[in-house]
Amino acid sequence: MSKTTLMHVERLLDQLTFEEQIAMVEHLARRLRQAVQKQRQPQDLYGIWRDRFPADFDLDAALGDIRREGEREWPQRTGQ
Repeated sequence: MSKTTLMHVERLLDQLTFEEQIAMVEHLARRLRQAVQKQRQPQDLYGIWRDRFPADFDLDAALGDIRREGEREWPQRTGQ
C-alpha cells in the first residue's frame, strides 16, 4: 500500500465515530481470518510425521507402556 493510500484511509477513518472504528477493525479481522483459512491446505498426517520416529518404532508397544504407566498412577478402585 502506498503512503498516499494509507493517508487517505486514515482520513476516512478519522471521520468515523469510535464505535464505527471498532466495527471496522472487527470487520477487517474477520475478513483476514477468512482469507487465512482459505489459504491453509489440509496437511497429510503421514507427511507431517514421516521421519519423526525411527523406522523400527513399535507404536503398539509404546501405547501399551503408556497405558500401564497410567494404571500404576491411577489404580482402579473396585469394590470400594
